[in-house]
Amino acid sequence: MRRVAEKMNLDKLLETGDRCIFLEPPTCTANCPVHLEIIEFISEIEKGDFQKAYKLMEKKLPFHKIIGRICDHPCESVCVRNEAGGAISISELEKSVLEYGAAKPKKVWPVPKKKGKIAVVGSGLSGLTAAVDLDKKGYEIVLYEKTDRLGGRLWNHIGDSLKEKTLSEELKQVEDKGISIQFNRLIDENSLSDLLSEYDAVYLGASDWTAPLEIDKITFQVGELNLFAGGAMVTQNDSVIFSASSGRRAALSIERFLSKVSLTDSRDREGIFETPLKQDVSETDVLPKVEKQASVYSQEEAIQEAKRCIKCQCRKCMDGCNHLRKYDISPYAYIRQINHSERIILGTHYANKMINSCTECGLCQEECFLDISMKDVIQETRESMVERNKMPVSAHDFALKDMAFSNSSRFSLVRKQPSKEASKDLFYYPLISFSDYVKGLYHGTGKTEYLFYPGCQLPASYPDDIKGIYEYLVGHMKGDVGIYLGCCGAPADWAGRQDLMGENVAAIKKVWEEMERPTFILACSSCIRVFEKYLPEIKVRSLWDIYLEKGLPNKNWIKSPQTLSVHDACGTRENSELQESIRKIAESLGYTIEEMKYSKEKTKCCGYGGLVYYANREQADGFVAERIQESPHDILVYCTMCKDLFVSGGKRTYHLLDLIYPKDNEDGAVKKMPTLSERHQNRSLVKRSLLKEIWREDVDEPVPDDYQLVIPETVRQNMEDRYILLEDVQAVIKNAQEIRKRFYNPDSGDYLASLKIEHVTFWVQYAQEDDKFLIKSVYSHRMEIVEE
Repeated sequence: MRRVAEKMNLDKLLETGDRCIFLEPPTCTANCPVHLEIIEFISEIEKGDFQKAYKLMEKKLPFHKIIGRICDHPCESVCVRNEAGGAISISELEKSVLEYGAAKPKKVWPVPKKKGKIAVVGSGLSGLTAAVDLDKKGYEIVLYEKTDRLGGRLWNHIGDSLKEKTLSEELKQVEDKGISIQFNRLIDENSLSDLLSEYDAVYLGASDWTAPLEIDKITFQVGELNLFAGGAMVTQNDSVIFSASSGRRAALSIERFLSKVSLTDSRDREGIFETPLKQDVSETDVLPKVEKQASVYSQEEAIQEAKRCIKCQCRKCMDGCNHLRKYDISPYAYIRQINHSERIILGTHYANKMINSCTECGLCQEECFLDISMKDVIQETRESMVERNKMPVSAHDFALKDMAFSNSSRFSLVRKQPSKEASKDLFYYPLISFSDYVKGLYHGTGKTEYLFYPGCQLPASYPDDIKGIYEYLVGHMKGDVGIYLGCCGAPADWAGRQDLMGENVAAIKKVWEEMERPTFILACSSCIRVFEKYLPEIKVRSLWDIYLEKGLPNKNWIKSPQTLSVHDACGTRENSELQESIRKIAESLGYTIEEMKYSKEKTKCCGYGGLVYYANREQADGFVAERIQESPHDILVYCTMCKDLFVSGGKRTYHLLDLIYPKDNEDGAVKKMPTLSERHQNRSLVKRSLLKEIWREDVDEPVPDDYQLVIPETVRQNMEDRYILLEDVQAVIKNAQEIRKRFYNPDSGDYLASLKIEHVTFWVQYAQEDDKFLIKSVYSHRMEIVEE
């Protein structure tokens, strides 16, 4: 078991976060040589904000008013929408933005030219791009053009999309920047040598250059000279956008060259590159392209075409997780938030609450093709928070107290199977031909081969069934079956309390050793998860697998035909054998199973996992609401907390025990969730009834409290919401009555009393009528009362 003494490895944590591809660009942007943020661009169009879309073009595209009209749009050929109705018409959308969103260019003040002097040969698009980019950086630029006008081959694009007036206006801006232009200056090999001597660097963008040059494909540097090249010499094609990109990339190399820094560092994603983002469009609706009715999309047409965009992004983990969506956070951002909290601010209310709102169900890892597990990240973070005393006490206090109760003498119990004579008396049934009753005959060995471990939640919710389950196991298993009541420690694990978890694991292992290492029979999915994680040396079997193998009790009881959807407990995500057993049992009882979208290895959490039910009830309710809406049918579960939460959310839900041990005149699908106080009472009841009815031991019955409490339903609900037990209220009343420590309100006749129990101070407002106490209000907080 991992101990928390070792500090959280935050560098390794960040490496995990960096593997997340949430922020990776879509294929369209990755294949745009100048990396226009196409999703953001299209999103602004979809909102009808053509001005903001224009600003994005202006920011990314050199000479955007030109390129936006004549771009050869390599982005469209890789658009994933191709498979579902045709690629998004990005080039047409750019034209519409230029039509409806164009703004007057901002006045740009010249940057002092103090960095060096650079010659640019050729005034085609690549040369112009390099010249303008370097001019902005503060270099003195001299542009050499062999003709009497700027633009090179751009003039070949004059037509319906690009008008001569537009091109002339854009080119004039180069002159307006104050860039020195030498027209009618043909640069050949001889004059190029002179330029290399005269200037700090030279950019060669002449499309008709014939002399061979050894051009680096990444930096565009020619050999080790202060010469850099671009345009058609590099692209080997007539692409407008690739030409502009080459000029921009060469300009960056020139700046690095003159600054005497590495020309190659961090340049793997310049130009086009392969993005790791793979968008699944298998479930995407097919939407045909919007056809324009004129030379340019109308605004409405552009908006409709923009709406076709899938907005490619890796969101599978977020799509499946109510928690990640609620906080609108990807694993990448989540891990950085944790890193910030751990390294710098050392815990905040927001970060703590977010971290304690994860159910640790593991669906995110199942959905992630990179196998990133936020469950493991959150678990390690919680353990670190506990170690640094940054875990809010309130987050898991009640759950840990509930665990302590389950491991106390009020519930915990270890017993071997009764002796042969007692077993015969308890489990023997007359031999009836062709009957299962014969299995009730004692056939044990005297050694405990199995230990039935029902966990703490099953006895709390189904106290009446524990004895029947145990009798079934004794009657069907070959070898003695003992029983062990207690809590596996799941609350401590989820809370990051490795100290408590270690104690709990040691206690279970001690019982296992003392009972000569029996096989544990588990009924709770959380117990299965904990045993797999912390007690792999103990052999376990699922109660439900045994039912399938040995046959069901009450097998003649068949439910009328009905379709159910199985909700698999998230603790059994990787237990396909158990998942199939559940379905086969239901089918053997006459039910039809219709799978939900998220089932088996991709199941969702009910909202209880990770103790979210206690740390953030609103988040837990979100998990419940989302899950129960996934199926129109009644739901079948095999975890009691899943059953209780779904029923509380208004969904008809059966626990498997409702089908195996049906109750007369009771609709198991709407069986009300026991209150927190009733859960404690039920566990204690199970222990007493087992000792009394199976082992025939004398049991001390609980002594009724002297104080008769009358609690209205609204107050009981408030107790549930605040995790206040009946015994807490009784303790406050008892303390107030015995030591007269209470406040009296003469106007209402009510008393107000408080009592601090460990970390929590409980307040009770009540009225006394003879020997009865009417509870009017209860609440709790973690502030200590300071008395003078």
